[in-house]
Amino acid sequence: MNSRRHPAFPRLLLCLGLISALIASYFTFGAAPSRAAGRSEVSYEYGSHERQQLKAYWHAKNATQPGIVILHGGYWYEDSGWATWSRTFSDAGYAVFDVDYRLNFDAPWPAQRDDALSAISWIKQRAASFDLDPDRIVVLGSSAGGHIATAVATYGAGASRVRGVVGLSPVASPYRAWVDGNAAGSTAKEKKVRDNATILARCFPDSADTDTSMHPSCWDTWRDMVTKNRASGADDAPMYLLHSEDDFVPAAHSTDLEAAEEAKGMPDADVTTEILPGSAHGGGLLDEAGVPAEVLGWIGARTR
Repeated sequence: MNSRRHPAFPRLLLCLGLISALIASYFTFGAAPSRAAGRSEVSYEYGSHERQQLKAYWHAKNATQPGIVILHGGYWYEDSGWATWSRTFSDAGYAVFDVDYRLNFDAPWPAQRDDALSAISWIKQRAASFDLDPDRIVVLGSSAGGHIATAVATYGAGASRVRGVVGLSPVASPYRAWVDGNAAGSTAKEKKVRDNATILARCFPDSADTDTSMHPSCWDTWRDMVTKNRASGADDAPMYLLHSEDDFVPAAHSTDLEAAEEAKGMPDADVTTEILPGSAHGGGLLDEAGVPAEVLGWIGARTR
């Protein structure tokens, strides 16, 4: 297993890492990445529902550039802002797409996975509009968005769809979140994940509830929401999964997925769980010293 605990980084490493990523993008894409000047930011609809929207951030280039698709967190029931990091990643040489999706009160699972897949297809079909190489796309998901991102990696032939997935505190097992939220001493945030996972499934997990005469099988829905249950090894997209030591979505979500992938034959180097000190969660992990450079480095290696 490729899981590892991460030492604390001095702030100097963050600066050096970001400079290295920018230099790498210069030699990879043929031009130094632009900063604010010349960046386009445009909103689009990729479907008919009001939530099926995305915002694209990109710099016009003489050659195609890789892309990052961002799936926000928010317990599946609210949005969270990614404009700042979208601009940062765009300025580092990527076409970036901040994707909204139907929330749990809009539609039950698997609507959220369907929306992510639809958005990726929409982006690829219009790649030329963003100077994007449609074959060099990575998905970055945070918390509930990390759950959807790992579902993109493991659903069907994920490796043929995207080059990789970065999960920041991914709720890779809503069932584990349901169990943890019911445990004695569970925190308010753990209970919030539990409750919203239940809304996402539209039922409580019950292994005996397999009847499909009145609704989709409840148990099959919960099984499908757990991304390790679709692990297929080499057919799945590589994954870089991060949690903090005291994350309220514990690293077991990702280490279980990692173990399932490796048991199916995914190379050890293609699935890694990183455990950072502290209690940062989701997008907050990018505020930790050294983490943005590591994430950009992993994405850069996968999109060369």
